[in-house]
Amino acid sequence: MTRILCAVLLAVLLSACGEDSEIVSEGVVLFFEPVAIGQAGSAQDTLEVVVRDSLAWVDASRQLRPLAPYKRVDFSQSVVVAVAIPTESGGYHVEVQSVEDMGDEVVVTYLFHEPARDCITLAALALPFQVVSVRRFDDKPVRFERATQRYECTWKQP
Repeated sequence: MTRILCAVLLAVLLSACGEDSEIVSEGVVLFFEPVAIGQAGSAQDTLEVVVRDSLAWVDASRQLRPLAPYKRVDFSQSVVVAVAIPTESGGYHVEVQSVEDMGDEVVVTYLFHEPARDCITLAALALPFQVVSVRRFDDKPVRFERATQRYECTWKQP
């Protein structure tokens, strides 16, 4: 009985030593905090931008109309990341999920929520956006990754 148990244990241990296991190096997660959200602005194209100083922030902030005043940002300590996506109707929103320093680049991952066909939405152009501040990082490339998630508005009984 112990021989069988040892053989099974040895087989399990050896199967874990496969060569096709992939080591994925994860980046350092950077803390971020919201600066503004909104649904309107003048940007005509998708906006994925990093703002590093107050002068550039004045120009960038004029393209967006937040629901509440922008929170103050100390550009000596932080940078601003803004994501905005023009849409042809309401019901959409943008949500920054994570900001990670991968060593050679910074990756901003965000979720674009879109309404399903069962949703009643505003029939007007919109510009859903989110602006966040992040602790200042080196002047390295920033890559934006978008995921889209559709939500339904009709309650369905399980």
